[in-house]
Amino acid sequence: MRVLTEACHAGRCGAACLGPDPYSRLVASIPEGPPFIDVCVHRSVHPAALAAELRDGLAGGEVATRQHYISARQARLWRGIAVAFSPARDESDGMQAYDAVNALIGERLDESGVHVIGLGCADGAKERRLLEALPPGGPVTATPVDVSLPLLQIAADALSGAGGALLRRPIVCDLALAADDLPKMVGEAPGTRVITLYGMLPGIDAFPAIAAALALLRSGDMLAVSANLLPGEDGALERIAAQYDNAPTRDWLWALCEDAGIEQGQAEITVGPLDDPGAGAQAAIGAWLEPSVDLELELEAGAVSLPAGEPVRLLRSARHTPAGLEAIIVAAGLELLTLEISPSGEEGVALALCP
Repeated sequence: MRVLTEACHAGRCGAACLGPDPYSRLVASIPEGPPFIDVCVHRSVHPAALAAELRDGLAGGEVATRQHYISARQARLWRGIAVAFSPARDESDGMQAYDAVNALIGERLDESGVHVIGLGCADGAKERRLLEALPPGGPVTATPVDVSLPLLQIAADALSGAGGALLRRPIVCDLALAADDLPKMVGEAPGTRVITLYGMLPGIDAFPAIAAALALLRSGDMLAVSANLLPGEDGALERIAAQYDNAPTRDWLWALCEDAGIEQGQAEITVGPLDDPGAGAQAAIGAWLEPSVDLELELEAGAVSLPAGEPVRLLRSARHTPAGLEAIIVAAGLELLTLEISPSGEEGVALALCP
């Protein structure tokens, strides 16, 4: 056993020491934010449920989207992809649509305040931009909700104090499975509720996602929902496919495969259009794991056999049209206030009112 002296902690004890106190370096690397947060964790993200879902997804040929966001490594890789390829992160493109909706939200608020609830908020970047755009007025609170605990922690840091917001208890859950419990988990806060459903429609069917928002909406509340769009010009789908058919996206998807015990050379990831884009979508890009050898995987929830040549779908990313996004809003019984389209035509953001 090695005893650290004061000299060790100061990094002055010579080559035998590991250097400055590693705990000091760790503390220095933690970003600013609340020193701790109370988090509400729904049973839909219980480790046993996630493990069984992964086993069943691999065995059944289709992995649930949420499986790609669970670990800290997956969250880090996804954030890199979002910054590099998402039109929603582009100040000259997608962000213009979000800014227009943010301005209209601000115009419709009063002195009673606002409670921003970010469903599927990921790292909270879009919700933070909304909070910072709101005009001074009544009390501002924010509740981040996501399936990924690592991303939710980042979102908590991003939203705490943004635009003067008071951070309420973050919630880890699967929206489709936890819709009935959302009202109790979110609780009450002053002012109009503004529910954001940003970046969710590409990965899950629209109607379960909208159902989660409807569970929280009251008369006079607003829903802001975004969708990746398919521009009308020739070659648009092929151009969009390049946002997925690249090394960073493959690295992100491969993280799940590696965790499942698949080694490089035993399979490859392919990307292409989907024949069935899903409910309400115009088109979709898919990614598949294609084993080149027979694989016998020993997973936490049980063994899975993946025969060579039989692909497993890892990802579905749907593309909508402006008319399709409007139809989703109307079918939910909401009043469409505006539908903003980015200059590229690849990002749409709708704002709706609950009557």
